[in-house]
Amino acid sequence: MSARYSLLTYIAVAVGLGAIALAGNAFLIQAAIGVAISAILALSWDILSRTGQVSLGQSAFFGIGAYGSGLLTPQFGVVLGWVAGILLCAVAAILIGLVTLRLRRLYFTIATLSFGLSMQVLILVTPGITGGSTGIMPPVLMGGSPPAQLLLITGFLVVAAIVSDIFLSDRFRPAFFMIRSNPALAASSGVPVVATKIMAFAVSGMVAGVAGACYGGLYGYVIPEDVFTPNWSILPLAVSILGGMDTTLGPILGALVLRFLEEIARHYVGGVGYQVVYGAVIILFIVILPRGLVGGLRQLLRKLARRDAVPARSRSEAKA
Repeated sequence: MSARYSLLTYIAVAVGLGAIALAGNAFLIQAAIGVAISAILALSWDILSRTGQVSLGQSAFFGIGAYGSGLLTPQFGVVLGWVAGILLCAVAAILIGLVTLRLRRLYFTIATLSFGLSMQVLILVTPGITGGSTGIMPPVLMGGSPPAQLLLITGFLVVAAIVSDIFLSDRFRPAFFMIRSNPALAASSGVPVVATKIMAFAVSGMVAGVAGACYGGLYGYVIPEDVFTPNWSILPLAVSILGGMDTTLGPILGALVLRFLEEIARHYVGGVGYQVVYGAVIILFIVILPRGLVGGLRQLLRKLARRDAVPARSRSEAKA
């Protein structure tokens, strides 16, 4: 992705979400906040997946970000509290990575899922620190103003997109590709496989922690069942696959489309049935567009470019 294209993406995201914030429509603002948080979380998952690791433990870092920032902000202030909470996610990712990243892919996935589930149990058995099942009450973001909250979370989304693009640059992409395709060959070529995976895991954990901190600060109330649910591990995977893996635009576009599909299904079907229709539509999208929405758009643009190139070549041959 070129720097110019990336810049246009950042501007489009910021302007689009900023316009919704300034418009003042409560429903659109809440929907946009949900899209932004989902996109940040999906970007965190996609960053790690570029090394060939499929994580089902993003809910752990999402929850650590929510709890860490919520517990530390009253002690150290908003900025230091959030920074400390997000760094806590990095430390957790490094410690878990040292144990799990040497495992084969399937075993790594199972290990991360177990980590996410165990975090909820840890919160429940330490009520003196975490509030246990009753949860905690972190300070509400931006005084509880939804437009201001959306603007702040949009800023975090742009930062997450920049981090994602950095890991798609020529500095990291070749190493990630080699690790994903053939770890043994990557190691023999001088690529520090485990260290690179741990770095990606730490960054992934921090970005997921940002999403969790944003979520925890929306309403000023966090309970373990809400932030450590496996849904927060499955959602980023679905969003990234739908939008297009190994891209920055994919998770953002996937989060937007997924939210739109959810609202349409909820409105026209309702009840429990909407989830069935919602899931079926997602599966249909994945079958039709196996490379995601971004991959489908790229394929369409290539076809249009080839179609335009044929008449142009014919005209030049006729003139000759």
